[in-house]
Amino acid sequence: MARVPLSQETKGPIKMRLTVLLLFAVLTLAAALAQTNAVDLTPAFILNGAVIEGLTVVQISDVVVIRGKTNDAVKSQAVSRIANTLGYLRVANLIVIRDDAADDAAIVYTGQRRLELEPGLQGCRFRIASLRGVIQLTGGVRRDAQEELAVYILSKVDGVKEVHPKLARL
Repeated sequence: MARVPLSQETKGPIKMRLTVLLLFAVLTLAAALAQTNAVDLTPAFILNGAVIEGLTVVQISDVVVIRGKTNDAVKSQAVSRIANTLGYLRVANLIVIRDDAADDAAIVYTGQRRLELEPGLQGCRFRIASLRGVIQLTGGVRRDAQEELAVYILSKVDGVKEVHPKLARL
């Protein structure tokens, strides 16, 4: 069987398809090589004095991502300085700086509302105070089980660290 030479009209689209296919292969390879796994740097930051609630530090490629929560902006800045001291130049400090007063007000409101809506606590009286997530629960209950239920409900409110009940019997 004899080969028929390709005309210029046929060669153009074939070259274009080959060029696009080659470009796609090169870009796919480059993207695959650029992706790296996250490296957990949290222990190194803790050893260097980082004190942040829920601290997680990961390195992705050449960027260090820092997450956590604090009520102290100075502590957040200190973690960025630790990153620079350890030689990391590209740092994304995503630490959330909380306002404790606003958190405590939200805890009191949410806790009070949940206790009021609980049918098993009808007839009970509660007063809730919160300081940095530590609840002081006062008031009165009819049975021990109601005290346990109230403590359980409050312990499930976001931001609550401890619940200290001081309840009288009605």
